[in-house]
Amino acid sequence: MFWFDSIEHNRWLSACLQDLLDYGRKSEVKTGFACLDRNGEVDLEQPIQLYLTARMVHVFSLGVLLGVPGCRRLVEHGIRCLNQYFRDPDNGGWFDAIEHELDQDGKAIPYQGRDDKRSYSHAFLLLGAASATAADRIGAHELMQEAIRDNDLHWWDQEAGMVCESFNRDYSVCEDYRGLNSNMHMVEAYMLVAQVTNDSRWTERAIRILERVARVSREYNWRIPEHYDSDWQPLLGYNRDNPQETHRAYGSDVGHSFMFSRLMLEARAMLKTTNKEVPEWLSEAATEIFERAREDAWRRDGAPGFAFTVDWEGKPIIRDRQAWVQFEAIGAAVTMLRAAQQDGASAEVVDHYEHCYRAWLDFAYEHFLVRGGRIVHRLSPENQPLDLENQKLRDSVYHAVQAVLLPRLPLSPVFAMALAQGLLDKPLPEEPSRKKRFGGF
Repeated sequence: MFWFDSIEHNRWLSACLQDLLDYGRKSEVKTGFACLDRNGEVDLEQPIQLYLTARMVHVFSLGVLLGVPGCRRLVEHGIRCLNQYFRDPDNGGWFDAIEHELDQDGKAIPYQGRDDKRSYSHAFLLLGAASATAADRIGAHELMQEAIRDNDLHWWDQEAGMVCESFNRDYSVCEDYRGLNSNMHMVEAYMLVAQVTNDSRWTERAIRILERVARVSREYNWRIPEHYDSDWQPLLGYNRDNPQETHRAYGSDVGHSFMFSRLMLEARAMLKTTNKEVPEWLSEAATEIFERAREDAWRRDGAPGFAFTVDWEGKPIIRDRQAWVQFEAIGAAVTMLRAAQQDGASAEVVDHYEHCYRAWLDFAYEHFLVRGGRIVHRLSPENQPLDLENQKLRDSVYHAVQAVLLPRLPLSPVFAMALAQGLLDKPLPEEPSRKKRFGGF
């Protein structure tokens, strides 16, 4: 019996999830959801950020669908803040970050240097709005429709089949840089929007992004180039002289490899359940990218844990262990195992993914998950907590919540829609117990 097929393991996953939700509540502030410091207190030195606020709307929407008390108010608080404070009243779109305090007229103050528009943050806006729509919360459907219109107008590049990176405040200047981080999270949002709205163009967009990722990673031995120019040519040396740059690190990002692997299998399952043609490359690329990341980064320096980035020969560059990478690896192992089960893979193959899941969850439990839902976000290569600025709740509980939910859900539909259709603890394909449609569709 697999761990996540056992009643007691599912109980442990549920308890862990509820602890994470309780801890995430601490991030609520009057203008959205804030970063937390090492002690679980609001970090006043960090702005209130669009991506974090939208992530928490997504997370608490899952809580609503799970039946966790208190989450409904938090979702609606987040929606109000996204509409009232983050929205740019003059140019459209949403500010990337705002100050904690409001001006004398009660309006938000864009954080210095962060009044631009970034697709990374807007991806989470779309995800959060769609999850809140699935949870049937007040104002969610309208917010999702606004986010959809903004995506169509500014972010999706039909010719390239990708999303661009950022604009200045009035959308008059587009950054030349293109990146896969923002596109990855758009895939996540697009797949949910496709299922909430029953609009296939979002599925098509997600597949186009994944196809490019599969194609380019094959050229580099299944390591995924992160950075590109405006013509979508890889910039393999980007930030070589500054490899520690947090958001645009040099080399191949191991956590992104695992997340792309998971998304490819979820997209494959979504196509299957809707009787669409399923490209063979989805399974091949997901498997190869998963194994490359595992071989490159797990226990490479003698100690358990994943390196954060590797170079184009697979040599670890940033060796610090980061919690979100661990959680994405866990989620990818779950999806690989479920897909292997459904494809009738050999017991040896299934056992391999089961071993990955157990080993990686053990490591997360021992090093990253502090009792009560707090997360240690970064460790040294020797697996000691680092007394750094990076120990803040910059990444929220989003990655961890999804990691402990995935074993209890089918590959398709994705998180919010699976919960809305009553598929919790029904991970293998079956007829949904009930189907739910949403107003306006």
